[in-house]
Amino acid sequence: MKTAQYRWMAAAGAVCLAVTAQAFAADAKTADTGVIAKAGTLEVQRGEVENMLKGLPPQARAEIKANHGIAERLVRSQLADKALMQQATAQNWAQRPEIKAQIEAATKEIVFRSYLASVSAVPADYPSDKELQTVYDQTKGQMIKPALYRVAQIFIPAPANDAKAVADGRKDAADVARQAQGAKADFTALMKKYSQDPSAQKGGDTGLIPLGQLLPEMRPVVAKLKKGEVSAPVQSAQGFHILKLVETTPQSTPTLAEVRDSLRNAMRQKRQQEAAAAYLQGLLNNQTVTVDGPALNAVVDAAIK
Repeated sequence: MKTAQYRWMAAAGAVCLAVTAQAFAADAKTADTGVIAKAGTLEVQRGEVENMLKGLPPQARAEIKANHGIAERLVRSQLADKALMQQATAQNWAQRPEIKAQIEAATKEIVFRSYLASVSAVPADYPSDKELQTVYDQTKGQMIKPALYRVAQIFIPAPANDAKAVADGRKDAADVARQAQGAKADFTALMKKYSQDPSAQKGGDTGLIPLGQLLPEMRPVVAKLKKGEVSAPVQSAQGFHILKLVETTPQSTPTLAEVRDSLRNAMRQKRQQEAAAAYLQGLLNNQTVTVDGPALNAVVDAAIK
């Protein structure tokens, strides 16, 4: 499967090489007359820049709006692309036998995928609200959001392979833990004073994360802590951790409203895949199919060693 994927990627690249020059020419004809950038005889027209910007995702457009320097880099990249295509065209690169073969293969793949998508298109009104509700009810048990924990820590380094550091760290950690567990303890102040975690000086914590993102040694300890409670020192390969559970949210099941769009997209994709598979199978069902087993085995044995 990976080999086929790589072949498709290479072939697609070859098609891009062959058609980009035509695309540039077409853009120049349809674009506004304003020239945004030049390099020798090459130009980037206003319309080309507009089309490029419109094709970007919203976040990228917002970044460019805030920093026009990004747009200039993109325009320079367009000029470089045109310069490369100019060289390739001058050398008739698209006419090289290996490139022509890749273009042909890619063209067949594009036609195949496009046509198959057209004959297996999913109706615009699928799924209905009732179908969405049914699938949600059947699968919501698989959508459970895990419990999340926000943990702050005081970290005292003590590498496991340094016996003296471990002994000293254990003593220091026990002393700091006693202070942190006091009724009027200011954990943030103690963290800034004793912790050697880089985020300590900023009063940082883990943010709300599932247990699986904590160190294995921390997980059972944090799972038993109550909100605001401070643990005894927890030893890891790096040192000792004194943990405070700042906040927790229980596991939950998302509502249908929360997953409606993603569930709808998944259902449509599944329906399209099923329709495509059925269509392809139907093409073979209308004909007599024979496979020369010995010949196939010989090809497999010769090609895969």
